Amino acid sequence: MDPGSRWRNLPSGPSLKHLTDPSYGIPREQQKAALQELTRAHVESFNYAVHEGLGLAVQAIPPFEFAFKDERISFTILDAVISPPTVPKGTICKEANVYPAECRGRRSTYRGKL
Repeated sequence: MDPGSRWRNLPSGPSLKHLTDPSYGIPREQQKAALQELTRAHVESFNYAVHEGLGLAVQAIPPFEFAFKDERISFTILDAVISPPTVPKGTICKEANVYPAECRGRRSTYRGKL
């Protein structure tokens, strides 16, 4: 299959005809190949940064050494984890998970604890 062939049969403009479909907004089991290809680089770079990249960044931090009461202390960071974004504590809600669209609507950040 020609790599450029998946881009040839795309619609010429947006369509609103499926907005009243009951399954609108529910992802299909098999996503469109063009959409997967379009977002692949972003998803892969994010996954690398969160998994392997974060570990490498932590390893690159030199130990912090200082003296305390005639003793030499060395402080080393061994590992780091980024938690998924959640609704702030004290917020009344049924679901603690938060999603990017909700954060845009609230004008808040989409971040997790490090």
